Amino acid sequence: MKAAVYYGAGDTRVEERPVPELGPDEVLLRVKACGICGSDVEAYQVGIYEPGVVIGHELAAEVVEVGEGVEGWLPGDRATVNGVIPCLTCAYCRAGRPSLCENVVMTGLTMDGGMAEFMKAPARALHRLPEGMSDIEGALVDPLAMALHGVNLSRLRPGDRVLVLGGGPIGLFTAMAAFLAGAAEVYVSEVNPYRAELARQLGATRVIDPSRENLAYLMDSLTGGQGCDVAFLCAGSAESMAEPFTLVKKGGQMVVLGICHDPVPADFLTLVMSELEVRGSYASYDEYDRAIALLAAGRIRPLPLVTGTIPLEQVVEEGFAVLTRRDARAMKIIVQP
Repeated sequence: MKAAVYYGAGDTRVEERPVPELGPDEVLLRVKACGICGSDVEAYQVGIYEPGVVIGHELAAEVVEVGEGVEGWLPGDRATVNGVIPCLTCAYCRAGRPSLCENVVMTGLTMDGGMAEFMKAPARALHRLPEGMSDIEGALVDPLAMALHGVNLSRLRPGDRVLVLGGGPIGLFTAMAAFLAGAAEVYVSEVNPYRAELARQLGATRVIDPSRENLAYLMDSLTGGQGCDVAFLCAGSAESMAEPFTLVKKGGQMVVLGICHDPVPADFLTLVMSELEVRGSYASYDEYDRAIALLAAGRIRPLPLVTGTIPLEQVVEEGFAVLTRRDARAMKIIVQP
């Protein structure tokens, strides 16, 4: 079978691999669609995955074969695979924090993922996709679940004003999830004109280009001088991570979903004097079924975020080469093996 294999920064290759052999409690899947995640792009740029791993954790697939001991799954069933596979026995798992599992296995990062014609996964990591949900929608369950996880961890209350920094897929899913949670107004900060226009189409109260407009002044004006209640940091740049300290109101909260490997300057004077809260949000585990339900009910509009579908053979030339350009007219690219 063909698979996209990660070897290091700037080195992802489509090559032949044997079809995985099943062990007990495992399921063999034929992958129908797999999204290129922002973390995949980051790994391609700077190198953060296990060398030799088949990438891909945003996927929709069909069951081909089930291993010994698997119940509830049959060939032909459609599923997605959780990006977080916790041990369920460590202290964090027992405390209900599976995203922090000490022995976590991560699809497409530490175990072979879905950027291939076939993959195998533990049966307990599968989530059923309903009839009527397209393969492309199924591949968007994972990024929506990540956004839901961030909103669930926040102190967002109905009527709150929200700022989302970064209008990529996670940022726009977060904006939609914030509205579902009762946010009265959701402002999106985004410098890419294409992504900014998508934010407007998806209902953002106001879209701000911080390279052309004074974000602090506008937030002050839009919130009556108070600042937003919650800011979601969905862009992985040090500059954007440093901004929100003066953009949230006293006693407000910043939730960090984006991952930044560079040092970030932090305004701890404002943090202390305004009694701000900073909270991290990493991946998702418990939100997959809710993400599927929201997509199936049409309460989230995912397809405007999909700007292209490509064959597996073009994942580097038409996938990573496009998504690494800052001015790219692209959002989510789906690979169809």
